[in-house]
Amino acid sequence: MEDQLERLLRELPREKARQGFTARVLARLDRAPAPRVGWRPRLATAAAVVMLAGSALGLVHYERMEAQRAARQARAQQLLRELRAEHGQIKRELEALPDPPVIYLGGNEDMDLVVDLRRVHKADGVQPATYSHNPTETF
Repeated sequence: MEDQLERLLRELPREKARQGFTARVLARLDRAPAPRVGWRPRLATAAAVVMLAGSALGLVHYERMEAQRAARQARAQQLLRELRAEHGQIKRELEALPDPPVIYLGGNEDMDLVVDLRRVHKADGVQPATYSHNPTETF
């Protein structure tokens, strides 16, 4: 097989270099080589690009976090306003309750158990419980 390959290669027409090929090659050899940029400046440039990109991403992340924090703070302030309004409404309702009220003891879906304190009488020196709404009083 090797003999056959050599024979086929010898049968191929011979290529000739273009005119002036040798002169051009020798002229290039005589010229000073072009200055090459080393890998260190390239590495430094790549590192600077990576650092700038990282800083930009960090800034975008920080701005996004600040926007989310501001949105959470606005939502918390809105909830606080709603709670204060509801507290005021409940306070007004408590102050409007009749004196003495009824006391809810419990119940189920069919029945609620309450005690009307106006119908409870003093017996054997025991005073019935009464209701008075005093915000400073604790139960």
